[in-house]
Amino acid sequence: MFELNDRELGKIVVIPNRRAKKIIARRKEDHIRLTVPHNFNPKRILSLLEELRPRLLQLMPQPPVTFNEGDVIRSLTFEARLVRDPFQKSLRLTLKEGKLNIIAPKGLDITRKEVQQAIRGAINQVLRMEAKRVLPAKTALLAKQHGLTYNSVKIGSSRGRWGSCSTRRDINYSLFLMLLPERLIDYVVLHELAHTVEMNHSDRFWQLLERMCGCNTEELRRETKRYHSDSYHFLAEK
Repeated sequence: MFELNDRELGKIVVIPNRRAKKIIARRKEDHIRLTVPHNFNPKRILSLLEELRPRLLQLMPQPPVTFNEGDVIRSLTFEARLVRDPFQKSLRLTLKEGKLNIIAPKGLDITRKEVQQAIRGAINQVLRMEAKRVLPAKTALLAKQHGLTYNSVKIGSSRGRWGSCSTRRDINYSLFLMLLPERLIDYVVLHELAHTVEMNHSDRFWQLLERMCGCNTEELRRETKRYHSDSYHFLAEK
C-alpha cells in the first residue's frame, strides 16, 4: 500500500490485491481508494491518474443542489416553481394543469436547510402521486401492444435504478423515473416488460427489446444510464 496527494483529487490510497484483475476506484470518507492488481508497477501511478482523472473527479463530493428563486423542476406531468405570497404563513402546494406552485411566505429564507428539505419532500410527494397515476397505465398500454403480461406495478424511491422486474413478474419503478424525457421513460417500461419474457440480459433479451422499441436500443440504454439533471440531484438527495 502507498499513498499520494493530488492537488485536484486530494488523498489517494493505492492498495495492491492478489485477487484484483482490474483497477477499482472507490470514494471513502477522506480519500479515494484505488485497488490494483498485485503486480501493478508503482511507476505507472502518475500516468494512471491522468487516464482515470475524469472518472475519479466524478467520485469527488459534490456540493448540494438547492432549489432557488426562479428555478423550475420539470417532470413528465408537471413543472414546479416557487411562488411568493405576502399573505401566506407557511409552505403550501397547488397543482393545476401541469403547474405545481410551491407557495411560500414573502419573507421566508428558502436557503435554510429545513426549508429545502420541506420543498424537496413536498415535490417528491406529488412526484410519487403522479408516478402512481401514470406509470401503471403506461405499463398496461405497452404490455397490451406487445402481447405481454405481468403481475403488478409498484412505485418506490430507488436512487440506484430506474426500474426492476422480479421472477414473479412484479415490476417496480422509481418515482424519479418521472424526471426523464418520455422517450426514455418508455424505454425503461419496455425494458422491464421484456424481462417478463427474458429475465437476464442475454442476446435474446436485447433482440426482443429492439423489436419492441422498433430501433437499435444501444443509444437509449446509454442515455438512460448516464442521465442526470439538477432536478434529479435535488429531489433524490437523501
